[in-house]
Amino acid sequence: MEEQKYLIAIALAEQNKKRLMPLGGKTIAGVNSLSQPPVKEAEKVILDLLLRLFKRTNECALKISNDDTGILLAEISFENMHKNIPLIKSNWINTGDTNTLINDLISICSNLWRVEYKKHQGILFNDLKKQSLT
Repeated sequence: MEEQKYLIAIALAEQNKKRLMPLGGKTIAGVNSLSQPPVKEAEKVILDLLLRLFKRTNECALKISNDDTGILLAEISFENMHKNIPLIKSNWINTGDTNTLINDLISICSNLWRVEYKKHQGILFNDLKKQSLT
């Protein structure tokens, strides 16, 4: 039986001079391609997360912490999500060390992508696991 996986969107943001890391996601069937997530599901979890972030701007200004890796998408096992994500999230909120965060996520995720938007191309998913191997 295939292990249950989750597709989680992660935002690295700052509001009121405090770091925050909202998460959103859903259960998925295993990803067949190592280079791209299931687009329909990925776009939905990203949209849900971005709408939650946008709503927070009513409170005060909000800033994505890093243009390159401010929005991430991860495919992760149920066990790793519950066992490791809370600690990884806490470490990033306390230190702001994005390189350590990315390395920690790469070590526990089946797949990890940075998310970007380009005019006339739409949402793009760039494989961070592959980049870390090169």
